Amino acid sequence: MQTEKVDRSIKKKSNILILADYSEGNRAAIHFAMRYLYRPGSLIYFIQTWEKPNFGSSMVRDLSPMLESIAKSELEGLKMHLQERYSMPDDQICLITYEGNLSAFFKTEQYQSMEWQVVLGSRNYESLFTSKDRMTELVDQVSQDLFVLSGFENDYAISEIFILADTPTMASPNLSLLKKIAISENPNVNVCLSRLYGSPEDKELRQQAIIDSCKGARLTFSQVDHSVSQKELKAFSRGGKSKLIILERNPKRRLQSGLNACLDSWLLKSKGIRI
Repeated sequence: MQTEKVDRSIKKKSNILILADYSEGNRAAIHFAMRYLYRPGSLIYFIQTWEKPNFGSSMVRDLSPMLESIAKSELEGLKMHLQERYSMPDDQICLITYEGNLSAFFKTEQYQSMEWQVVLGSRNYESLFTSKDRMTELVDQVSQDLFVLSGFENDYAISEIFILADTPTMASPNLSLLKKIAISENPNVNVCLSRLYGSPEDKELRQQAIIDSCKGARLTFSQVDHSVSQKELKAFSRGGKSKLIILERNPKRRLQSGLNACLDSWLLKSKGIRI
């Protein structure tokens, strides 16, 4: 297979974490990470969680090694795909099999002591978590740049983008990312502004930075509101187009109630592993 070239023009190291529990979207997550987030020297981490069954000590002894082995095997498969597609050296790929759930991993020193760009993907919208609170919990706990992809099949072009603008300013790397996507793919960009922008001047400054970075894209701005935001996000998540949600680094994020039901429609299917 012919390897693809990646952008090596920006000399900035970054750590990219792909949540491999979300099996159906892993290849789309890899492609997005390599096309838009990779920088020279970036380390690509894959994490696959596994948990001991909560029944029978003898069954636990029998199944635990098998579950860990399955997790390792799946990670090796993703590593092979990455190296075949992008010719990545071994020392830039790190595989993590974590005994526990993602909620626990996000509290570890390994995660909290580093800066990450976190990516997860799903093939479609019908694959949902059984618990409607899990996506909200995940978003709150990640606290770093989080990129959620959905609706991607063989074509990895991004049709629509949703940005939750709940930080005072948008980070320069993410503005550069938007600029690159806007130029190459001309997506629809939906920006949901937080109520923290109290004055019209603050809101205008926040909007202008995104407008300047999204030339060529079709922009829509809205304001988070108890009665409106739910309707807008539900409308955004509806349909089969390939879509990207951008949630910027925000350790203090606690999703407002008006957003919770909207993000529920973005819940992605885990391979039977709780998060």
